[in-house]
Order: sequence, then C-alpha cells, then structure tokens
Amino acid sequence: MATRSTRALARAYLIAVLAFLFAPLVVVVLFSFHSVPRMSLPFEGFSLRWYDEVLHDPVVIDAMMRSATAAVLTGLLSGILGLSIALALVGARQRVRAATMVAALIPLTFPSLLYAIGLAICYHYFDVGYSLKATIGGHVIIALPFVFIVLSASLDRFRFSLLEAAFDLGASPWLAFRKITLPLILPAVIGATVLAMALSTDEFVVAFFTAGQEKTLPLLLYARINQGLDPSLNAIGTILLVATTGLAWLSAVRTAKES
Repeated sequence: MATRSTRALARAYLIAVLAFLFAPLVVVVLFSFHSVPRMSLPFEGFSLRWYDEVLHDPVVIDAMMRSATAAVLTGLLSGILGLSIALALVGARQRVRAATMVAALIPLTFPSLLYAIGLAICYHYFDVGYSLKATIGGHVIIALPFVFIVLSASLDRFRFSLLEAAFDLGASPWLAFRKITLPLILPAVIGATVLAMALSTDEFVVAFFTAGQEKTLPLLLYARINQGLDPSLNAIGTILLVATTGLAWLSAVRTAKES
C-alpha cells in the first residue's frame, strides 16, 4: 500500500510539474486559434484568422526572414568553427583538452545579458554598428560552446584505427577526412548545426542589444506586446514555438543517429 501511495504521489507531482511548465504554451497555442479578438474564456470557436493576418503582414514576414537568415548563418558558422576546434584538439594532450572543455563550459553559466552588454559596447567602440550581422556574431558566440561539446563527444567515440588504416593505404589527410571522418560524424555535425539554429531562432537578449532597426521575430513580438495584448501575438508566438521545437527535435534525432 505504501508503494502504491508513493507511486501515486510521484505521478501527481510529475503531472503538476509538467502542467506548470507547459500550461503557458498551451494557452498561447489555444488562443492563437480563437475566432474572436478576446483572450479570455469561454472559448467561442476555432479560426485561422490571426495566422492569415500575420502571414499577410509585411513587417512580420520581414522579421521572419531575418530570424531565418540569422539561424542559418549562425548554424553554418558555429558548425564550421566548432568542428574545426574539435578536430584540432584530437591529438592534443589530455590537459589541453580538459582545459578547453572547461573553457567551453564556463560561458554556459554566464547570463546572456553579460554577453549582450559586452557585445554592444564592443560594437560601439569599434564602430561596427548595430545590425543583423552584429546579432549573428553574438548568436555564434552563444551557440559555439554547445556545438563544440556535441562534436567533441562525437569524436571521443570515433574509431581512429580507421584513419590509420586509410593512411597505410596511401590516403592523404584531406581524403581520409572527406571519405571517412566526415561521413561518420556527419549526423553529429548536422545535429549540432541545427541545435545552433534553434538557439538563434528564439534568442532575444543579444538581438535586443545588437540588432538595431533590423528586428528579428522575438524582438517584433516583444515590441508588439508593449503596445498591448493582441490575439495575433499568439499566432506569432506559436509560429516561433513550432520553429524552435522543430529544430530542437531535428537536432536530437540527427545526434541520436550518430550514436
């Protein structure tokens, strides 16, 4: 009986935690389909009017394109840099690899606000200016540690005896990388790249300090919330939620295939 009570209590606790975590998201998604311009119960019916409104709004479309551009470039740059660093450390001493891993983990504990303020000051000091390019630079800084950690874990499981066999057969380092190393770790590379894209898609703080007038979708959502609650905001939020969740799921699937 005590065991049943404990299990029931554990289930109830789990349900309560999940409800607390996901209830706000459920509310946003639910009211994005509300047929009337009122964000309160009772729910009077489903409609796609708010999606039709935001998808025909040129300001929203421009913000979506900026977010997509930032996500793709952040993923590509983070993937290239993260893979280069991970490969460079393959033959390094254990102390060097451990120190590099610690250096990569430390930024993850810092508030992104510190990076945002620091970047804004640096961009102003060096007269770089605030734009989408400046935001992408900040996103790469945030995403790079995640990409490096994923790819380092993949290379730790890599069988380097395959490369030794390739070298014995006369393969050049570039040919061995192109034919053996890259194909075997490609799922992890794609997964890490998509993860960087997911981090960039809904990133707000760095974009807030560095984007200037080139607002991404999270910045546009924030600006419109300050103007008052509007049911179309739920549609924008749902689109952002689907994009981020989809990228995160794809990243998890690709990384799992590598293992």
